[in-house]
Amino acid sequence: MRPNFIPNITSTTKNDFETSKLHVFENGGCPSGTVPIRRLSEEDRSRAAYFSEAKTNAVRYSTNEQLGPPGTHYAIVQTQSGPNPLNYYGVGAELSVWNPQVKQNQYSASQLTIQNGPDSLQVGWMVNPTMYKDDRTHIFIHTNAGGLHCYNTYCPGFVIVRSDIPPDSVIEGYTERGKVARLIKFFIYHDSTTGNWWLLATEDETPIGFWPNNIFTTLNKYGTYISCGGETYSPLDQPGGLPPMGSGAYPVNIPEQDAFAAHFETADDKLKVINVDGDTETFMDTKKYIIHDLGIMGAAGHALYFGGYGG
Repeated sequence: MRPNFIPNITSTTKNDFETSKLHVFENGGCPSGTVPIRRLSEEDRSRAAYFSEAKTNAVRYSTNEQLGPPGTHYAIVQTQSGPNPLNYYGVGAELSVWNPQVKQNQYSASQLTIQNGPDSLQVGWMVNPTMYKDDRTHIFIHTNAGGLHCYNTYCPGFVIVRSDIPPDSVIEGYTERGKVARLIKFFIYHDSTTGNWWLLATEDETPIGFWPNNIFTTLNKYGTYISCGGETYSPLDQPGGLPPMGSGAYPVNIPEQDAFAAHFETADDKLKVINVDGDTETFMDTKKYIIHDLGIMGAAGHALYFGGYGG
């Protein structure tokens, strides 16, 4: 199954950066007509539910509210609140990929969010040794729709269409400080013909899967809030404090040194992809992390840098 229409999404100059790839199952993955389904133990489900609960509690119903429960922290660029919010039919960006060192029960992520009321969708990369059982950088999705919430495919909602790329795939290759930045592209958008929300990933704009329209109560057609940036979580009693975000340093706005997003974009009701421009603000809830919103930066589109040491 494929979407009825794929928007024309912007990419950065390939000569300037390298592209991170998703780990693809050998021999095309599952047999034709089937998709990968993780065999999950009760312990697996418990781990994922723990982190999903923290994230769901952190989702804002309006941009005037504090984001999250104790332990969840953000450095993001977000659309501003107001009496007449704009309608967003998609959200996307190219995210530089990093591999921050994270302890058990913590995570560090770079993410994109689209939301309307209590319903929200999120995609990005994450290091979460407790949930993924390794220290590698994975893609992730988070679904909060119709009263259900979960990571990846831990609850009904996201329909996988690629037999060789599950939505928790390992990202092959990440940025090392002082070397060429490695990017991965994500885009979530609304298909007005079916009402479904589709997820595209990588430079090839590969359809990974979709969220059926019937699971939503408030995100049926468009979002009223979008954001992009860094996110971390750590229990309050975790020894050593907060995990690093992005490159693990405060940004100085150099691609080889810092975590960043380029082409922070949305889509209008005709699925024309446009820069997010003119109605954004930065949000940080701790001095441990910093976000710099550079606005429209020529060929890089709407660009932002973020990160921090944690601790």
